[in-house]
Amino acid sequence: MSLTPSRGPERKEAPSVQVPSGRVNSVAAVVAAAGFSSRMGRFKPLLPWRHGTVIEAVAASLAEGGASPINVVTGHRGAEIEGQLIGGPAEAVFNPDYRLNEMLRSYQVGVEALCREGACVQGALLALGDQPHIPAGVIRQIIGRARTEPEAVVVPSFRKRRGHPVYLPKCVFTKLLGLSRGKSLRTLLHTLDDRIVYETVDSDCVRRDMDVPSEYESLRAEFEWVD
Repeated sequence: MSLTPSRGPERKEAPSVQVPSGRVNSVAAVVAAAGFSSRMGRFKPLLPWRHGTVIEAVAASLAEGGASPINVVTGHRGAEIEGQLIGGPAEAVFNPDYRLNEMLRSYQVGVEALCREGACVQGALLALGDQPHIPAGVIRQIIGRARTEPEAVVVPSFRKRRGHPVYLPKCVFTKLLGLSRGKSLRTLLHTLDDRIVYETVDSDCVRRDMDVPSEYESLRAEFEWVD
């Protein structure tokens, strides 16, 4: 899924990361949900899942797994997503650069919001907005490893293959925010290879998302009503 971006305004200098006083032990979550869903042909965040929508299920799983606060980064049809989140565990944060269709920029916007708000967190899960099938137990497992090794980058792994969500400690937020246009989360992880620890999970759920209708239907059949 890609669009040819028009040249937008130059990126502003990344904000400094301020660690507030007091105990820092919460793990936040930043959910990338700003895209156009071009390959799906329908808007992924608002597709049905259980008794609500995909984006509601993503937020609920993260919250049940122990993530707080949760920033859902919106763009295309952002007001509709925000409406779905009212009364739930997540807040919507708008990505003004969403037309560039770069997931990294959404993660930067979500982390910037955490920094502005002075969130008392040790780090954040970088999650995908089209993985409603990841159970809260897997989220708890990743967060548990992050609390054991709070300055490590925790990557869930199934059969030695990386998945999402990825835990990024606060001490490397500045590196994330400093990445320029055209870079990706993979670019960042390559620079942080010596910090990465792998948390092995027993399901391929962390490897799968829904870009096309067949993937959506397959995930619904396999995971929608599984706790």
